[in-house]
Amino acid sequence: MSNKLHITNIQSITKQYYSGFCGTDISVLDPGTYFVCSPERDAELKGFGKKYTLFALVNNDLCVISYSPKHSELIASLRNLDRESIIDSLIQHFELKTMQLMIFDREIIDRYGDARILTEQDYSLYEEFFKETKPYADPSGWLYDYFAGETSKGFFTGYVKNGKLVSVCDTPEMPYMEGRIQHTGIETIITERRKGYAKYTAALATHNLIKNSVCPQWECSIDNIASIKLAESIGYEKYAVAYIVRE
Repeated sequence: MSNKLHITNIQSITKQYYSGFCGTDISVLDPGTYFVCSPERDAELKGFGKKYTLFALVNNDLCVISYSPKHSELIASLRNLDRESIIDSLIQHFELKTMQLMIFDREIIDRYGDARILTEQDYSLYEEFFKETKPYADPSGWLYDYFAGETSKGFFTGYVKNGKLVSVCDTPEMPYMEGRIQHTGIETIITERRKGYAKYTAALATHNLIKNSVCPQWECSIDNIASIKLAESIGYEKYAVAYIVRE
């Protein structure tokens, strides 16, 4: 039987998740700037295929900078600066990836059109979708196993239009708290965008996660306005901005 998460649990879990990147429990921190030296920043993150050797989270009056020991000398030179100057200095020293972190607030959508939870039997639809959205990728020898494994979790969602899969919410591996929180990545065929299919698909994926006691998670590049608006349209709010050094 499903055990639907309450919104306070969702927000608590989201903060726990980002605490993993920060190397400290951000939910108990007072406003201010915190520096956390963590050898874990030198480990490749599961599901990301990269190391986040520096992760700076900025949320209103809270700034937490988690960094690899190899950045200690630079960080030492920033400790007496104000937050704005710290971020400016990081931008000068690194090629930063800037992410908008979202936090789920409420379910807005309760009708999902022709979006549905995908099963292993939908593989032919997904293979066609994959080939159209990733024309230069070779699915041979791995795509079926990937799809079967992911759909077995029960969280892979898609929108079917006229017998064709046009939008998909997948379930990538999570670096922290896997099984308790799940990213809801969305992709839609170019010719089928701006028709509401991604909204219905993402809303159903989010609802299905919550219903099964898994916290939905959403983040995207700060300049991906379409993704931010989509997240807001299904019940997410802006939570924080993250500045990341990926290696």
